Amino acid sequence: MKITPLPSRIFIIPVALALAASLHAQSNATPPALGLLRLKATAKANDAAPLAPGKYAVDDLSTGATTGVTKTKKDDVDLLTLDGTKEWSRPLRGSPRDVSFVSFQLHASGSTVVDIGGARLGLTLSPAGGSLQLMYDDSASGTLQWKPLNVHLGTGKYGGRTLAPLPTLTVRLDPGAGTWDLFSGSRLLADNLPMIVANKDRRQFLVRAGGEGAWLAGLVMADENPLYEDANANGIDDTFERQKRGALAATSTNASERTALAQEWKEAQRQKAPPALLVKRPFADAVVAGR
Repeated sequence: MKITPLPSRIFIIPVALALAASLHAQSNATPPALGLLRLKATAKANDAAPLAPGKYAVDDLSTGATTGVTKTKKDDVDLLTLDGTKEWSRPLRGSPRDVSFVSFQLHASGSTVVDIGGARLGLTLSPAGGSLQLMYDDSASGTLQWKPLNVHLGTGKYGGRTLAPLPTLTVRLDPGAGTWDLFSGSRLLADNLPMIVANKDRRQFLVRAGGEGAWLAGLVMADENPLYEDANANGIDDTFERQKRGALAATSTNASERTALAQEWKEAQRQKAPPALLVKRPFADAVVAGR
């Protein structure tokens, strides 16, 4: 992967902060899968309504007898551990024509790649020392072109491997528009990214581990937005739409209007942080040794 210069606006997630989030989450009751806001069994007042059980599936993380892939448990967290350069995949849920959501959590080494039905993410060395940066492939129909997402993740030692703990990531696939969006936790990080045309019909979630491997700590596929109520399936919180526009955008809203609304929402989330996703995570080696 090509290393790009450090951009002016970045999200740096040091390993210390990731560890603090892990410790906090593990001190509470078991959170919903990946901390996703709509996978709770019950909702409090003003919370998003839970998804119906038939609208999503939590993967059991079975190895499928894949060489170099092992299922294990660490710090009470089920994990798939991938050796360096090994691959693991799952077919995507639902119709190839419908909007769908894929959420996952990784601890990844440099050069790890995730392919999701026309969307591609990757981790490469960051200009910020001791970190990896999250990239996306902007090749569309051409050759691979890694571009930064302005997210830099501190690395640590996990089982002796140098890995970066990623936040829960959610990809919204919109095959009809040929685009995808990316959420980091509950924050809309990027929207209207172009699908890779050649991969659009490859209906699978695939992890290709970097040189020091990868840990997959969870995978959820959903027919509806697992983070926010989203009746018009445009990926934007219905509450924000009603507050900002007075009503939900029509499903026929053109791409430029939807992009403008998404930009307004991202700015609102910068002004007021969205809800945190509390999730169990495996500890880094240093934390385990110090307990």
